[in-house]
Amino acid sequence: MKNSITLLNKCRICKSQKLFKFIDLGPMPIPNGFLEEKDLNKTESKYELSCLICENCELVQLSNIVNPDLMFKNYVYVPSVSMMMMDNFRDLSLQAYNDFGLNQDSLVVDIGSNDGSLLLFFKGHGTRVLGVDPAENLAKIAKMKGIPTEVKLFNSKNAKILKNKYGQADVITATNVVAHINDLHDFFEGVSDLLSKNGVLITEFPYLVELIRGNEFDTIYHEHLSYFALKPWLKLVESNDFEIIRLKKLSTHGGSIRLTHRRKAGKNKKTNSKIDFLIAQEESDFYNKKTLRGFATRVATLKIELLNLLNNLKKKGKRIVGYGAAAKGNILTNYFNIGPEILDYIVDSTPYKQGLFTPGKHIPVYAENRLTIDRPNYVLILAWNFADEIIEKEKDFRKNGGKFIIPIPKLKIV
Repeated sequence: MKNSITLLNKCRICKSQKLFKFIDLGPMPIPNGFLEEKDLNKTESKYELSCLICENCELVQLSNIVNPDLMFKNYVYVPSVSMMMMDNFRDLSLQAYNDFGLNQDSLVVDIGSNDGSLLLFFKGHGTRVLGVDPAENLAKIAKMKGIPTEVKLFNSKNAKILKNKYGQADVITATNVVAHINDLHDFFEGVSDLLSKNGVLITEFPYLVELIRGNEFDTIYHEHLSYFALKPWLKLVESNDFEIIRLKKLSTHGGSIRLTHRRKAGKNKKTNSKIDFLIAQEESDFYNKKTLRGFATRVATLKIELLNLLNNLKKKGKRIVGYGAAAKGNILTNYFNIGPEILDYIVDSTPYKQGLFTPGKHIPVYAENRLTIDRPNYVLILAWNFADEIIEKEKDFRKNGGKFIIPIPKLKIV
């Protein structure tokens, strides 16, 4: 499947072929496929980006699968540049350490460990740690921080290798990674093999309800194969003999949930009032074609509103730049057709992206200090999920008369 795409013809949880397409963002470049200047004249590969909902189990998923080697081998997103994400990781590690009696003999395995940011907190508590991530560049950084990291995709085959080499894990974490996995049943098979008898799996992912409610269309991109609500996730969990023992709603990434799982304690199904309430809310409000079509309509309206605003500002001679060369920002600029004729450049805190050009629209990326030097009139916050953090960091820009444009969930100027 190298350099290719595989079309989805059945649901990745229940295998049903009853799939309804409710939003189509058209052909898109890989959202983290940043370019060097010498490559700007080369043809970029683009892949269909559209979402389907399974009419049987209600899992929302992409219509196709791009070769993961194209997206993850050299990865450019790192959570350590965000205080919000680091605070979230600190909270997760402290919760797990205290709640599950971890000690120096405990092993914590992080799937999709990135640059080792989460595991640094567990290591600080004195536990043994192991990262698993296919990104060679990020694994190198993690190892430099003292985080042992296996450079590989997580699956049932590799889980056996890890178990034989390191033993079983007391805690397995998977934050913002399960959406990247195509074979979700194989994922749970691997977790079941690697996890100790009384161990727990802790996952975090953006919550579909908040995505729909908040018009977060730019969270849809090729890396995210699935978009989870609780109902289909619970079906997946229970079909693999696990149960959810804890749920916590989070503000990260526009609204996420943290779920703690363990092996089923018995044959009798246990109820959880918070889970039952959220699933009832999902069934009442979100599993119908009218709601999903309404989401697509709101996205189309937002496109018109934002383009009208930006074009009017340009006509008045205002200079506009972007903030946050995030994958979601690249989806927005490509789908809304916003290029360097509107955004002079984008600033970003990630060194990997600085000096490169965004996929598709080829907008140059610079370090954040360019704002202080250049003083544009407006900043379009593309990484809107970190808007509060960005505005606080760049308060001098605002004091000097600069204004921020936040596109999602609703267009506003700050």
